[in-house]
Amino acid sequence: MRNPFRLGIAHGKAFCNRNKEKAQLTRNMRSGIHTVLYAPRRYGKSSLALAMAESLEMVSIYIDLFSVTCAEEVAEKMYRGIVQELGRTAADKASLAKKVLASFKKLRLRLEFDQATAAPEFSVSLGDEKAEVHLEELIGSLDDYCQRQGIRVCLILDEFQEICGLKESFQIEALLRSGMQHARHVSFLMMGSRRTILKDMFEDKKRPFYKSAVVMALPAIAAEEFIAFLVERYADSGRVLRPADAAEMIEFTGGYPYYVQKIAMLHFDLGGEGGVTEVKKQLLESESGDFESIYLGLTNHQKRLLRSVAKLHPAEIHSQAFLAEGRLGSQGGVQTSLAKLKKLDFVEQRGGVWRVVDPIFEKWLET
Repeated sequence: MRNPFRLGIAHGKAFCNRNKEKAQLTRNMRSGIHTVLYAPRRYGKSSLALAMAESLEMVSIYIDLFSVTCAEEVAEKMYRGIVQELGRTAADKASLAKKVLASFKKLRLRLEFDQATAAPEFSVSLGDEKAEVHLEELIGSLDDYCQRQGIRVCLILDEFQEICGLKESFQIEALLRSGMQHARHVSFLMMGSRRTILKDMFEDKKRPFYKSAVVMALPAIAAEEFIAFLVERYADSGRVLRPADAAEMIEFTGGYPYYVQKIAMLHFDLGGEGGVTEVKKQLLESESGDFESIYLGLTNHQKRLLRSVAKLHPAEIHSQAFLAEGRLGSQGGVQTSLAKLKKLDFVEQRGGVWRVVDPIFEKWLET
């Protein structure tokens, strides 16, 4: 029997609720209200954006900026994403290429044929022009194409905060901001998981994107909605899941979407044998390799602070009692380590106390 739970992008029945957020994003994109959506890693941002895109009466272009290392890669990824989506349903690729080049005048575009399938594909390059020249005109070129073709575009830029790690970051922000400001046929949805960095991009008065978009935080899915979702997914596969077991899985994972899907997937594979206790152990074991890699990348003081937050959940992170119990030394040292952990989106204030953002990472640190 096929497991109804999947990791990665959730489509169709595998997508849990988010009706309110989906409706808000749909209204914003249709109204040309540029929007920033932020949430922790693996919290369902991409699934939500793509589910929203399916209901839009617009062309949706999804571009993942994760792993970009320079301005050239930003420009190339954006060009490639735009051209691939515009060409996805085009019957006449050669005709489309002419239309694209009429608007994207600096783009180098070639029509090639896949060696295995003989299917036509587009290849893009920047040519001799600098990346900054392309980025200055890219959004305007897309807007011009939309006007010529009588269409509107929703441009989804995932992991948008990665731009901040580039040496040309301020210039890239300024160029994209200028294009976004003047676009009339393109709505922007910018998403990211490094929340401190992303929020600073749009809330710092000194940054080009200041107050240029509506900022939305992706909230947790209500426990009762997740319980109903898990029970229904089991029922669709001809099995029964007790609501109490579903509630226990959601409580253990903190309602974190990725982990809810994963623990349910493990539980389904076991056929319910061993109950929820066994899959809790399996979930922790399956994630331990990633957690070890993250942990080893921290300084000793950052490790101590992270462990102390995981175990003690302090209300006041600079209190003498917390510093002493965690053997954390001076307040200055804690301030430096805390700034780094916040930037990495490892810790946050939630419910009046400090917590590790990832609930399973927090449990791993407690062991």
